[in-house]
Amino acid sequence: MNKHVLLTYYEKYLRDIRGLSDSSVGHYTQALRRISKMLVDREKVEETIYEIQNIGELEVIKAYLFNDPEFIELNTKGHQMYSSGLNNYLRFAYGEDFANAGNNKIQLLDIELPVPDKKVREISAHTRFSIIKLQSIESAGYRCEFDDSHVTFTAKSTGHPYMEGHHAVPMKYQDKFEHSLDVYANVVCLCPICHRLLHYGVESEKENVVNKIYHDRVDRLASSGIKISRNDFMRIVV
Repeated sequence: MNKHVLLTYYEKYLRDIRGLSDSSVGHYTQALRRISKMLVDREKVEETIYEIQNIGELEVIKAYLFNDPEFIELNTKGHQMYSSGLNNYLRFAYGEDFANAGNNKIQLLDIELPVPDKKVREISAHTRFSIIKLQSIESAGYRCEFDDSHVTFTAKSTGHPYMEGHHAVPMKYQDKFEHSLDVYANVVCLCPICHRLLHYGVESEKENVVNKIYHDRVDRLASSGIKISRNDFMRIVV
């Protein structure tokens, strides 16, 4: 994902979901710009904190900064603006304000986004939830969006039923679309059984799941610039 996408989403989240003023939005984003500069100087990131895609890595960065004398001094002189800015970004990343709201709030963030530049990168063997997937799961209330009666185990990392984020239109088809597929509208919260069914199940058994996902998401996908007919959706997913 383009590292600036999370900045775009974060600013829209602060304005449209949190209802904050332009002044407050400016203070929070300014704090993260200063934090980003500090992290670049320490060789913790390449350009900005927004390039960090995983909650676990953000938590490590937070712990690192909150124990760093230079950051503590900067934060004290800034009347806690920097710690407040970072905490608010973590609040966004965890999707706390999306919880128990169905998809109503998260739909406010459905916008067209450019396709990010391709970049060869090393993949960690221990993957964590990406921020957008975690937020989408939080928004769904940790319930399977195919059938919310599906029961799973309690995840140690969240204390909630274990769910997984699934790209409705697979990322491997990105070259066929003018706008990014790695967006909220394209991420569906599914229980692990339904998720595995879509990846490994026979066509006849997964057709009902695919039909419901298309019906529930077609308008949101279009709002994010992902326009696809039912026939094309079924063809590439099933």
